[in-house]
Amino acid sequence: MSLDFSEFITGRIDDIARDLRRENAEYALALDKSSRYYENIEPIIMSTTEEYTISHGDCLNLKEFLDEELASAAIMQQELYRRGYLDCVKLLRMLGVLA
Repeated sequence: MSLDFSEFITGRIDDIARDLRRENAEYALALDKSSRYYENIEPIIMSTTEEYTISHGDCLNLKEFLDEELASAAIMQQELYRRGYLDCVKLLRMLGVLA
């Protein structure tokens, strides 16, 4: 894949993520919750200790973090597909393939 194409795709994904955060309350809330839960579990994840005890609360925080990450990823995936479809139709119109 060429660098220009990779940059284009990365830019589109960044634009879509920014739009989603601004326009989709469910997505924005999932990201905010995920960030808060991550703050609670970050010490566990970043621990260099070979053995680490995880409390029930830590397990709940990890579950909630993963739930919110999956929720935001599902919303993003749907929007990426939708926007990709629209971009494809727009390109086909520009090329004269579609009227």
